[in-house]
Amino acid sequence: MRRILTCILFLVLAQTAAEAAPQTYSLSVAADGGLSGTGAEIIRKELPNAQFILYGEDHGFADSPIVLRAIAHEARAFGFRYHAVEVGPLSTRMIRETLAHDGQDGLHKLVREVPLGIPFLSLKDDAALASDFLGADAKGAPYLWGVDQEFIGSPVFHLKRLVAIAPNEPARTAAAKLLAEEQEAAATAAQQNFLLSRYKDSDFDALAAQFTGVAEAGKIIAELKESAAVYQLWMGGHNYENNARRARLLAKNFLADYRAAADREPKVVFKMGLEHVALGTTTINTVDLGTLATEMARANGKTSLRIAFLPAGGHNVAFAPKPGNPTTVETYDSPESRDLFAAIGLDTATLSRDSWTLIPMEAVRQTLDTQGIEKLKPFARFVVLGYDYVITTPDAKAGVSLY
Repeated sequence: MRRILTCILFLVLAQTAAEAAPQTYSLSVAADGGLSGTGAEIIRKELPNAQFILYGEDHGFADSPIVLRAIAHEARAFGFRYHAVEVGPLSTRMIRETLAHDGQDGLHKLVREVPLGIPFLSLKDDAALASDFLGADAKGAPYLWGVDQEFIGSPVFHLKRLVAIAPNEPARTAAAKLLAEEQEAAATAAQQNFLLSRYKDSDFDALAAQFTGVAEAGKIIAELKESAAVYQLWMGGHNYENNARRARLLAKNFLADYRAAADREPKVVFKMGLEHVALGTTTINTVDLGTLATEMARANGKTSLRIAFLPAGGHNVAFAPKPGNPTTVETYDSPESRDLFAAIGLDTATLSRDSWTLIPMEAVRQTLDTQGIEKLKPFARFVVLGYDYVITTPDAKAGVSLY
């Protein structure tokens, strides 16, 4: 009788575990550049009525842009012509022009020139994804949008441009002096000496006064001024206002590109950090682009497809100020991700290493129901509620730096 009861208990527990485990599907990249695997059709069914693909990631992986490039390939037939990236508008324009004229070889030269000047698109597969969105629409608006602040190491590029377009010798001398100081700070990776670390609003205003009447210079200086304010809030420990101000900047830049597009309701593929493109309040206490875009799509009678790329293990590339190559390959081990997967009943030991795994979140939400969702830790709850799908792998590959 004990043996029978033990067997019954084992079967009940096994059935409960099976019911708790999320349904998973495989994803691979097909020979034509699109998706394959059991999850491919699931993604395809989402695309016809979607206006935005909101793809959030932990940064520094090669897999992430490879998967998104395949999704974007599928989405092209449904009018997805625009791509928003977590890079400043000035740098994105420079990258667009470089990729259009010289391809990744040209971008490689820029990265070698200013190693900490370009985030994310200095990784080979991110640059390949961006290269699919070159050119401009019928109104002359670019397909590749940069909606973030300018990266902390990028002013070398922008100060060179100020020197080139200076209206007179005093303005040229002022810009050249700043350029020399920035190049020295970049060579020694002295972050405290970077322009965006030390220049205040009044300093930028004084510089702008020397370029009065030069519209391009005014835009460059304004972008650097706002970027400096965002960075210095973070450096000063004002993390909430740093994140809130950055969220406002992301929205402002995105809406400017959106309104400038030839398409009345442009379809956009976003690739940004997890916090920026989820639905709802983020773990850093902001309401970011994911919520804005989702509500815009709803107002247009469309949907937003929110996908989180969140590995269960592997390696990624981290960026840090240091002389020479600013990237370091690190082992990826996220306690928050482990907690998420455990909370939704995913045994990561069973994940395939030959393909990526797609997990629909709506079924997870229904299984957990309100009581289960309320018991989740903050990050797990954020992902479960903020994304439609999670794509994972036990062995993510680190991004390849163009340095």
